[in-house]
Amino acid sequence: MAIDPFEQLHPGIQRWVWQQGWPSLRQIQAQAIPLVLGRQSDVVISAPTAGGKTEAAFLPIMSDLAQFEGPGLRCLCVSPLRALINDQTRRLTSMAEAVDLRVQPWHGDVSAGRASFWKRPANILITTPESLEALLMRRGAQFGGLLGELRYLVVDELHAFFGSERGAQLRSLLQRVERLVPHPLPRIALSATLGEPAHAGHFLRSRGGFPCQVLATASDGGELRLQVRAIQQRRAHDDGPMPTMEAAGDAVEKLLAQIARQPMDERVPLPAPPETFEELEDNEQAPADRYTTALDEIADHLFERLRGQSHLVFANARAQVEIVADQLRERAEGRALPNEFFPHHGALSRELRLSVEERLRDGKLPTSAVCTSTLEMGVDLGDVVSVAQIGPAPSVAALKQRIGRSGRRPGQPQILRQYVVLPPLTSRSHPVDWLRLSLLQAIAAIELMLAGRFEPPMQDDLHLSTLVQQILSYIAQIGGGCTAAELFRELCQRGAFSSIDQATFAEVLRSLGSAQLIEQVSDGSLLPGAVGERLIEHFSFYATFFTPEEYQLLCNGKRLGTVPIIEPLVPGRLMLFAGRRWRILEVDTQARVVLLAPSKGGKPPSFGGGPLGVHRIVHQRMRQLLEEASIPVYLDAAAQQGLMDAREAYSLFAFDQSPLIASGDAVHLAHWAGHRVGLTIALWLQWLEVEVEVVNVGPFVEVIGVAEQDVSQLIEVALQRIPADATILAARKEGLERNKFDQFLQPELLIRGYAAAELDLEGAIAVMKQWHGALIK
Repeated sequence: MAIDPFEQLHPGIQRWVWQQGWPSLRQIQAQAIPLVLGRQSDVVISAPTAGGKTEAAFLPIMSDLAQFEGPGLRCLCVSPLRALINDQTRRLTSMAEAVDLRVQPWHGDVSAGRASFWKRPANILITTPESLEALLMRRGAQFGGLLGELRYLVVDELHAFFGSERGAQLRSLLQRVERLVPHPLPRIALSATLGEPAHAGHFLRSRGGFPCQVLATASDGGELRLQVRAIQQRRAHDDGPMPTMEAAGDAVEKLLAQIARQPMDERVPLPAPPETFEELEDNEQAPADRYTTALDEIADHLFERLRGQSHLVFANARAQVEIVADQLRERAEGRALPNEFFPHHGALSRELRLSVEERLRDGKLPTSAVCTSTLEMGVDLGDVVSVAQIGPAPSVAALKQRIGRSGRRPGQPQILRQYVVLPPLTSRSHPVDWLRLSLLQAIAAIELMLAGRFEPPMQDDLHLSTLVQQILSYIAQIGGGCTAAELFRELCQRGAFSSIDQATFAEVLRSLGSAQLIEQVSDGSLLPGAVGERLIEHFSFYATFFTPEEYQLLCNGKRLGTVPIIEPLVPGRLMLFAGRRWRILEVDTQARVVLLAPSKGGKPPSFGGGPLGVHRIVHQRMRQLLEEASIPVYLDAAAQQGLMDAREAYSLFAFDQSPLIASGDAVHLAHWAGHRVGLTIALWLQWLEVEVEVVNVGPFVEVIGVAEQDVSQLIEVALQRIPADATILAARKEGLERNKFDQFLQPELLIRGYAAAELDLEGAIAVMKQWHGALIK
């Protein structure tokens, strides 16, 4: 007879559950309890935000730990964000106190409890990958001595680590920790969104040891309300109504002959620069002049719908966050209303970000945060009524995560407002522009999310940059040096870099030797070299991601945040930052400090970054939308019209029959296979001495200087000259240093790493064959 999962919990934990007033355990919690208590398998717990997955892991973990008396580190939890650690600590402390356990957060912003930890270790330690890296490097023997009683390794927000250098670092750290524990150690992972469950299990532990059980609830069964709202971007110099598809159909030949590139002599001249601060402020203070009219319309709609409650508004770039937050604040002030709209992104100071989070969590005042992905993950933000998304979400998984921030109370619906800007179309617009790709991408992401399909983790990357870091870190942890054979065994054969063979590893070591990161002594041991010593002594070494050189922004001694040193910042310039407008008073280039004063105008600084890649499943769903007849019910009238126009263009320009469309001296070829395939095809054709570009990260490549009638011959030649390996194509790419420690690797390794991570030769060959079959009919 099966034992009731609740009865398997420690009596103190049972009392804690009763005190929460829960009518019963959630299904995923009941399923997790026997698996976690059994400690015979890894467990991945996947549930929507606020779906009870934290309790699903820690109810049984704390029940297990409660059987041991006294101090002792028995559970190590790794989380991607400091804010998440603080939030988890708050949530878990009361549960831990119910059974006399202690929880210790450990990251750069926490000092309390750190000194006493070494004398009287807390039972549960929650930290970031970077802080765990530092613990292993700086206190390897001491920290290792505390791990003898460890019983669980927990990873929070597992999906946040997929496909990244930080994810490779995490996997390596988990293996290094486990090697210091004298007994089998199960890994427990929490994730809000998963594509293929098997991928999550492989990511959590790629090398045997434990089977993996995946527990997943796709939805909490609540109501989802959503609308896609299309905003027509007006032209700066309107010369009449936008042409209809019917009109376009009557003039296809004319459209094809008039490529979108406007001749230089027809461009509108730029105005002369302002001569005084007052003139500069007057030019920049009117939103209708400063910003796009589409964002004005979005801000109007957001202000009308969101005011008076708490919401999250996601934008895909920090600059756009600043613009929208400023416009919303301006609307409140223009009506003599208290402002309730605040920006939240990674460049803002910790104090400003925390103030927004605390105001949301407190719930006493209506608060809407305009944010990037910083509020995407599961920090408790209280009762968020709805979520807005400006532009297509970066991925299907991100969209799911963002929607899950709303509707957390029982009976409350999840609400998404999806905004898409439709650029204006003219007689000079390119046929591709008529396909409304941003609208298609937004709808495709929603459709995939509703179907429960998400991008799988990226598994092809060699992560050579992070391997460099882990080599140096492991040598530092050992202290007395170690052999190349030991490094290869611990980091590759048994560790996270299992795709690295012995020959490649030897090349990496030779690169590090050449760069003086390591040196070999007479007994064959490897030690940090002169450059390596300086590198590992700097605090920035612990992170696998770049920490760009930045200016600190100050006003009256208060730190507002940072901006990367990308563009010149000079006194007198007007700036939009932290949802406010500023004038630069002084720039101290030595101290890298910029002093600001309030102003009437301003534009966001340059934060860097670029478009993210689009996965194959999204491109394929976009194409399906063009070939279907049904209209999703959640589209507003403008979005419906945009989709119908796109479908008509798809048929009118014969995209449904041929992958190419010629316009001027260029031919666009549609691959619908994801950004990696598009980039591979572009490099393949460049290898054949053809001028070609990838159209953003969309489903097209642009071939320049090839006549339409010659395209089929070009593809035939390409298929006769298939590259033997993707590295042949990667060698043509400039700027192969993608990650932090790539600068220490030889070009051959950079080529190999780029080919593995960014290219898909197999997929490109398949597309080329499809094109060939379509064009020789």
